[in-house]
Amino acid sequence: METTPSAAEINTSLNSTTEESEFGTASTPFEIFVKTLMVLAIFPNLLLNPLMLFTLRRVTSIQPTTKIFMASLTLSDLCNSFWWILNLIAVFAGTWFMGEFLCAANLVMILLFNALSIGALLLLTVDRYIAISRPLRYPSIMTVLKSKIIVCSAWATIIVSAIIIYGIDNTTILVIVHNKKMCVAKTYDWRAYLILVLLGLQLLTIFTLYGRIALIARNQARRIAAENQAGNGQGGQRINTRSTTTIIIITGTVIITWIPTLIRFAMASQNQWEPYDGFLAYMFTQALLLSNGWMNVVIYYLRNRDLRQSLCGMLSDWRKSLSQRLWG
Repeated sequence: METTPSAAEINTSLNSTTEESEFGTASTPFEIFVKTLMVLAIFPNLLLNPLMLFTLRRVTSIQPTTKIFMASLTLSDLCNSFWWILNLIAVFAGTWFMGEFLCAANLVMILLFNALSIGALLLLTVDRYIAISRPLRYPSIMTVLKSKIIVCSAWATIIVSAIIIYGIDNTTILVIVHNKKMCVAKTYDWRAYLILVLLGLQLLTIFTLYGRIALIARNQARRIAAENQAGNGQGGQRINTRSTTTIIIITGTVIITWIPTLIRFAMASQNQWEPYDGFLAYMFTQALLLSNGWMNVVIYYLRNRDLRQSLCGMLSDWRKSLSQRLWG
């Protein structure tokens, strides 16, 4: 049975750097790569996601219910990026300087925002599946009120669950490894397995639904081609190619950004890494998750012609308004 380190033991860990001094303080190439990847993930999110929220309000060609699910995904990615500014500062400073309380809150907030991101992506996937598989019944199945209730319920459930799972009995600790003060999880217990299972089930559901969407799109393309008397099926082929490309991009992005986290949880739960290696692996997988935020912007916003036009119109209006203020 594992015991929680006492305050004296924690202070000893914080004040003792003799054993780690042999490692030096120079950044390794992998550490530099992780820092660069985190910067490239966080700041595009902070720039693009607010723009997309404003753009989403202007466009009228998208179902109001779908706009609610898209806004939920965009807002969760934006909140995650804002919180990771604190972690980014600590990473570049080479030390966690925000105290034990924020260290304890850090694990809860990271778990919360990651769960909100994957949960919002799952809800948007379900919405798209219903819209494609039940196009005539979709307006009655998914109303604006229902979509708001679903999103609010999902956010409330995730927030409460994150607080209960990691907020009540927190497992973070400040340690010094390789002359760097880090805020890390001191142990992996049943909670790591629970998160592993929940994340795996959500990813599996997303892949399954997009597989079904691809099958429906292919059948629709074949039906259109059969009804096309030209005989070459080009009209149906264009539809099928477009939908297939979109599905490949979405599922490929999810695999690249989320599967490494699944693998890390599976390995970390076996306590196979020493603290510093585990810390770098954690930062790398989190940087990939943050990258999923701006990738979602490209997939769900910039590839949509109406949203691109709305974005260009909004930026043009802002430019004209700014010019009028500057030049009178």
